[in-house]
Amino acid sequence: MANGLLGSAPMAIDLVVRPGPAVTRQQFLTTHPPFAIALDGYVFGEPWLELTPDGPYRNFNHHEAVDRSCTSATCEQARRAVLLGLYELFRTDGARHATLYVNDCDQDVCLATWVLMNPDRATEPLVRVISQIVDLLDMSAGVFPMPHERDLLGQVRWVFEPYARARPQLLAMPAAGLEQVIVDVHHRLDAFVLGRAEVLPLVGEFTALGGGDGWVLAQVTHQSARERMVASGVRAAVELFGRAGERYLYTLWRRSEYVVNFPLKDLLAALNVVEGFAPVDREGWGGAETVGGSPRGRGSSLSPAQVEVIVNRVITEQSRTRPASPRASGAARPASP
Repeated sequence: MANGLLGSAPMAIDLVVRPGPAVTRQQFLTTHPPFAIALDGYVFGEPWLELTPDGPYRNFNHHEAVDRSCTSATCEQARRAVLLGLYELFRTDGARHATLYVNDCDQDVCLATWVLMNPDRATEPLVRVISQIVDLLDMSAGVFPMPHERDLLGQVRWVFEPYARARPQLLAMPAAGLEQVIVDVHHRLDAFVLGRAEVLPLVGEFTALGGGDGWVLAQVTHQSARERMVASGVRAAVELFGRAGERYLYTLWRRSEYVVNFPLKDLLAALNVVEGFAPVDREGWGGAETVGGSPRGRGSSLSPAQVEVIVNRVITEQSRTRPASPRASGAARPASP
């Protein structure tokens, strides 16, 4: 996908979609051309900027090696970068110049690419509004308490509905299919920022398949089903949202890092080991301390029953070593000074 002349300055901004696991920083620097920008997990690890004699490279990410609840989502990182002069650096012969690389088509990817391909609109009020909403929802695995502006949230659901529809089939989708989802969402973003978005009601259901102490294993019919899970009191979950043959697509989430009895990083590490990966592996299960999932582009070979056993084992082991809180152990509360 290419973006030609938009706004007040010429641009040469291309989008490349390559499904599959993340690449390393070194791989990105040595196998991709300068003026490359990696988005939302295309490159494994924390955000960074590197300047080379041939041109700059940028990684926007909020999955690994960050404090998730204190780190902006990729779309908001990108929007702030545009406002702070990204395209003063990513520029050749007077034209803004970048190639965007992604391996997914979720809400964060769609909005980040739209912002980077429409940089002159990054200051518009509705762009700021939707970027901040996606930032909060993505940071919190979609469970951040939002204002009761139901029409606004319904419009946001409508914008990203092409991705929500495609999500269960991601394993079988080639690069062209992922790119088409991004294109469809971009068209809806165009409508939203002009105040012409439609309103999509809350849809989706979940079916509990199992779980354990403080968490639920559930099959979901739509990503918005998570809102129903939170409303019903669920604070941590493993969601089964797609399947292709004997490969499964899972998301693990907890409402925040303060839900300490669902140690997400340890769960991801244990699932990786059982599946034959290193505990932390860019090709395996990955994510941050509040949300993660099965390997990108390939899914997992572990059945829901196997995942349930592994998660409960880790939680039991952690509970034996976790210090009790002062109130739980009966210790006296310190006196006020």
